[in-house]
Amino acid sequence: MSTAVSAQSLSDIKHSLFDSPVDFRSEIIYFLIVDRFHDGHSSGVKEGSELEESKGLYDKSRQDWGKYWGGNLQGIIDKIDYLKGLGVTALWLSPLFEQVSDLQFSRAPMHGYWTRDFKRINPRFLKVGESNTIQESPTMKTLVDTCHAAGIKVVLDIVCNHSSPDINGSKGVVLDDGKPIADFNNDSNDFYYHEGEITDWEDEYQLVHLEMMGLATFNEKNINYRNYIKSAIHTWLDAGVDALRVDTLKHMPIWFWQEFTTAMKAYKPGLFMFGEYGFSKPWEQRSVDYANNIGMSILDFGLCDGIRFCFSGQEPGGFGQVERVLAYDKVYHKANELVTFIDNHDMPRFLSIVPDTKKLDLALVMMLTLRGVPCLFYGTEQYLNNGTNGGQDPYNRPMMDQWDTQAHSYQLVSKLLQLRSSNQALAFGSHNTAWVNDDFYLYTRNFRDSAVMVMVNKSENDHVVDAENIHMPNGVYTCLLTGFPVEILNGCLHGYTVPGKTALVISADGQPVEAPLVVVLQINGFETQPGQSLAIIGDCEELGNWDHDKSYGMEFVNENTWIATVGFRPDQAKVINYKFIVRSPNGETIVEYLINRKLIMPLKGRIAIDCYWNSANN
Repeated sequence: MSTAVSAQSLSDIKHSLFDSPVDFRSEIIYFLIVDRFHDGHSSGVKEGSELEESKGLYDKSRQDWGKYWGGNLQGIIDKIDYLKGLGVTALWLSPLFEQVSDLQFSRAPMHGYWTRDFKRINPRFLKVGESNTIQESPTMKTLVDTCHAAGIKVVLDIVCNHSSPDINGSKGVVLDDGKPIADFNNDSNDFYYHEGEITDWEDEYQLVHLEMMGLATFNEKNINYRNYIKSAIHTWLDAGVDALRVDTLKHMPIWFWQEFTTAMKAYKPGLFMFGEYGFSKPWEQRSVDYANNIGMSILDFGLCDGIRFCFSGQEPGGFGQVERVLAYDKVYHKANELVTFIDNHDMPRFLSIVPDTKKLDLALVMMLTLRGVPCLFYGTEQYLNNGTNGGQDPYNRPMMDQWDTQAHSYQLVSKLLQLRSSNQALAFGSHNTAWVNDDFYLYTRNFRDSAVMVMVNKSENDHVVDAENIHMPNGVYTCLLTGFPVEILNGCLHGYTVPGKTALVISADGQPVEAPLVVVLQINGFETQPGQSLAIIGDCEELGNWDHDKSYGMEFVNENTWIATVGFRPDQAKVINYKFIVRSPNGETIVEYLINRKLIMPLKGRIAIDCYWNSANN
């Protein structure tokens, strides 16, 4: 048998290894609970719902909040145009795995976190009689194809920590594509830990080995379990899933996530992953260690709390709460990839704690203009809310019941998402605060020649702005939200009145780097001092041919993060050697302590490369 490899096949291999999708920092995520979004079955669901109702799992009246209400994959397909019009580019779906078919304390697993088979689809999300095998489901294929045709990535919510709780004497029964593989009560294969429930949530051992709320907890030391869960997620990636949201990060050790993330990204190069480290804070070292060392981003609970506290008054400090969180950005390797949000399926919706739609508008402006990858919880763009029991679970998961594309909230979000798509400063830029107090916040986001300025006044009263050192080009701008004129002169804004409960957003769209091949390089690990800057040198014209004076300057993101967007000629060398350097005001240059980095160049496209500074001590 010949082992020769053609030039064409080598090219194909190179592109599969080194081509990367559009940087996820540019994405806008929409998170929905499948069962509570939309019923797309005009027929068939009646039959199916009657069957489910006989089991006690389904409530067609939609009064019992713990049961299925009938949302399904066809319902999502039917509303893709609605989401595309909003500006959504990534769709995070609650878990699609086949669930246990039983009730615990009168509640069904409509949420998707009590898995029975990780390789099959919850049949309640499909047509009656349709195969729920991932590869054989026509609805799953249609969903993926419809999303991709609309420019929307599919994000799968996965659970690696646990399966199901004790329900009528059955616990942790798991199938491998229909074949039994694990049973908590007959655990001959040692798939589970058997050490009871967590009682001390500060105890490292308990977090990893004990059960969260009685859920059967997998034994990650078991190689058979690890192989099973990896092969299961591979099946979903084969079906066209583009990114992964990962549940309960803190309940499994770092080494497991390192192995799992490596396996997923090796299987699908360029895969973006983000996980839930519940109620993480940037000043809590364990959550930072997870964010920096497991190969995926995390949901930014710290910023979520900061925004919610700012408007609710649950904690003092107003907008200072947000600034406090952002001041810690340097502790993260990739703060600009943290996934940001103001509410989700595990907490009361924003309107349940701040019953004021104008303040929700202001919170949305902040979430969609601050650093990170923003994630919108379904229905927020329609002011969806149910305040029963303070909006606690399950009342934070109402049925989506309005699709008004002309609604104020929908239009507001749409304008802001269009801005994120057109102005690079919001995806990649630094954060610069010009003014902050309890009730008023003025900041800019800056990247290359792109800039966005945001002013938020949450008080009832007008606020007169007198601010200097505003990082915006001089000029007269028009607010994207109000149409008000705003003049910036010599980096100052004097005597400008911002009405109460109003946000103003102005934009200076710069010119993006355009070239056959664009490389986005980000580096962490060198905490710069005032006056210092980072640059890239290398053995090509774009990187100065090793001349420090002609090096390619990088853009400041925070004290620990710099980023550059470099365009390369199509006739550039196939392999480029490069290093990072630090330039100081006194002319001194610090060069990384390592052999040359190498960039294998694809012919075209856009790739993103994350690096860490190497010193003699590393």
